[in-house]
Amino acid sequence: MRVLIATGIYPPDVGGPASYSALLEKEFPKRGVQVKVLSFGWFLAYPKVLRHFLYFLKVIKLGRDCDIIYAQDPVSVGLPAILASKFLGKKFAIKIVGDYAWEQGVQRFGVKELLDEFLDKKYGFAVEFLKKIERYVARNSSAVIVPSNYLAQVLGKWGVSFWKISVIYNTVSVPASPRNRAKENILFSAGRDVPWKGFEMLRKLDIPGAKIITGSFSKEKYEKFLSSCAIFLLNTGYEGFSHQILEAMSLGLPIITTNAGGNKEIVENEKNALVVEYNNKEAWREAIIMLLKNPKLQETISKGAKETAKKFLDIDMIDKTIKILEDIIL
Repeated sequence: MRVLIATGIYPPDVGGPASYSALLEKEFPKRGVQVKVLSFGWFLAYPKVLRHFLYFLKVIKLGRDCDIIYAQDPVSVGLPAILASKFLGKKFAIKIVGDYAWEQGVQRFGVKELLDEFLDKKYGFAVEFLKKIERYVARNSSAVIVPSNYLAQVLGKWGVSFWKISVIYNTVSVPASPRNRAKENILFSAGRDVPWKGFEMLRKLDIPGAKIITGSFSKEKYEKFLSSCAIFLLNTGYEGFSHQILEAMSLGLPIITTNAGGNKEIVENEKNALVVEYNNKEAWREAIIMLLKNPKLQETISKGAKETAKKFLDIDMIDKTIKILEDIIL
């Protein structure tokens, strides 16, 4: 099997699709699958629209001797890639890890609702146009891979046939730095600084005897803070599937988070994390202080977190992905 991976970003870019695409490029050949990778990030120097057209032409060029085009987002990459696949008569599959229209709506077009509410409402032209693109791409794919049952339900609301959707949980990788808790109480939260990550509220918390660190970090700094923190915090209003929670769990960290989106498939309150309402400042303050003062609960959560992470360490994501791609070209 010969696969062209069409991705929005690729290392040294930082982010899930970049890491995932690089992993497939490394692991697929070990299992007899030939791989090419084409990143949309390599075309960003060109003006908008032109960059999409040039990307479309490059997908056609690289896709001629491939069996399948496997895209990693439903709009910037997904639209030119699916059009190229139709031109070439090639099979097309896609991995979807979020709702692009909602994310852009929140960041650029004044959308205030969280994803679950967004799915049932109508918006202005720009947001509705993005909705139409991502849904067209998903509905016309031969297979759609998502990392959680929650996202499978989201795609159902897009009108994607459930028989096309496959849930493959991402394999969690244990951070290179073993846990080495700092003497001071570090409360750590990391990720893209986007509104639904709730960093703004966390930065306003005043926790006696503790230091709150939030933001986006290099891999080295991220792992350093993660391994040394007293509690990992994820005040999120949306998660498709959180790698960070699982990485924190693999280290046995006490965790406080929300039950947003795919988190429901990972966290259990007072068993492997504390679950608190998104952006409820007083509830977060009380939960943090309570957990800092309760070593026994920290130990319970730490043990449960390690047990949860182990389930995901054993998942063979690569093999499951190859099987789905092979099935659609037979």
